[in-house]
Amino acid sequence: MNKKLNILSVALFLSVFSSVSFADKGWRFFAGMEEDFVHESTISATIGSLGPDSKIGDTGLTYGAELSFNCPTIQPPENKIRQQISVLQYKDGDAKLQSAQINTHYVIEVDPKLWIGGGPGIGFVRTDVNNRTSNMISAQLGASVHYSIDKIFIGGEARYQMTQGDEVGGHSDLGASSWQAMLKVGYNLY
Repeated sequence: MNKKLNILSVALFLSVFSSVSFADKGWRFFAGMEEDFVHESTISATIGSLGPDSKIGDTGLTYGAELSFNCPTIQPPENKIRQQISVLQYKDGDAKLQSAQINTHYVIEVDPKLWIGGGPGIGFVRTDVNNRTSNMISAQLGASVHYSIDKIFIGGEARYQMTQGDEVGGHSDLGASSWQAMLKVGYNLY
C-alpha cells in the first residue's frame, strides 16, 4: 500500500511542477490573487455508499459535508481546477470510519450549468474497530459531475480511497481503503 501512495505522490508532484512550463500557454498561477478571480464556492451535504476493501465492515451508508471552490493556486487556460474539501462518516456494527479529504479535480464545463471532472486527493482517516482506534494518511482518485440550477447544486462522485497499511481493529496491515459513491446536494454561494 505504501508503494501505491509513493507512486501517487510522485505523479502528483511531477504533474504540478511540470506545469510551470505551461505559464506561457495561458496557465494562471496564484489566480486567487487576481482582481477578477471568482471562487464559485459551493457548500453541500453528501450521502452515499462506502465499501471497505478490508474486513473492517460491509458496504454501508456514508454521509458528510463538502466545500468546493475554484483553486486559487492554479487555473488552466480553459476549463477549471476545483478544490473539494470533504468530511465523511461511516458506521457498520462496531466499525466506524471518519475521513477528512482534499480532492483536486480538473473540471470540464460541458455547459454553464453542467461540469464533469476528476482528479487526485489526499486525506486523513480515523478508524474505530472493536474499540481500537487507528489514524492513517490516505490518497484518493475520483470522478465527479456537477449540475447547478440557479443557487441549487446537485452532484455525484465516485472515488477510491487508499490508505497506508495499519493495524485496524487488532488486525495488522489491514488498512481502511474503500470505494465511495456519493450524491451531493447543496447551495452555490456565488
